[in-house]
Amino acid sequence: MITIQLKDFIKTGNFGPLTIGSSKGEILQVFGGTYDLADCGETQIIKYGWYEFFYWTDNEKIFGIQNDHLLADCVNHSEMINFKNRFFTIDKWFLKENKSITFREVIECLEQENIPYNIVPAYDGCDENIIKCVNSNVTFDFVNEHTFTEVTAKGRFKNRKEIRVAHQLDYVLNGIRLFKY
Repeated sequence: MITIQLKDFIKTGNFGPLTIGSSKGEILQVFGGTYDLADCGETQIIKYGWYEFFYWTDNEKIFGIQNDHLLADCVNHSEMINFKNRFFTIDKWFLKENKSITFREVIECLEQENIPYNIVPAYDGCDENIIKCVNSNVTFDFVNEHTFTEVTAKGRFKNRKEIRVAHQLDYVLNGIRLFKY
C-alpha cells in the first residue's frame, strides 16, 4: 500500500506516481479497479472516494486531478477528505474532519512549508481570488457562502447554520485542483 501525501501533490503536482499526462491504465494499476466512473462523452472521470481523475476518452490521458468536496458542510465530511483501499491511502495534511479551512489558513500552511504561491483572480474580471502554487500549478478555490454543519462527537447531526463571509481571507476552501487542457 502506498500513501499519497497531499503536501507532495501541492508542492509537485504529482498525486503519488501519477500526474497530468499519466494514463487511465496507470491510474488503475496504481489505485486499483474498484472506483466510480462518470462518462461525460469526450471526457471520463474516475473517482476514488472524492479524489477525481479526469481523462480524455480518446487517448485516456489525465488532464485533471481534484477534490472539490472539501467544505465541512455535511455529516459525511470525513469520507469526502479521507480515502483508503487496499492499494493506497491519503495523508490529508492540513485538512481536518468536520472543519472547514479558510483562505488565511491555507496561506499559513503554504508559508509554513515554504511553498511559493500567487494570489490570482479566479478568472479574468473576477473579484474573488484563488491561490495558485508556483511550482506545481495546483490551485485552491474558495467560497464565501457555505453551510456549517455541527456534529456530535459520534458524528451525528446536531445543528446547521448558513454562513456568508465578506472578507477574502475568511472564505472557505472548496477544492484543490490541478488541470491542464
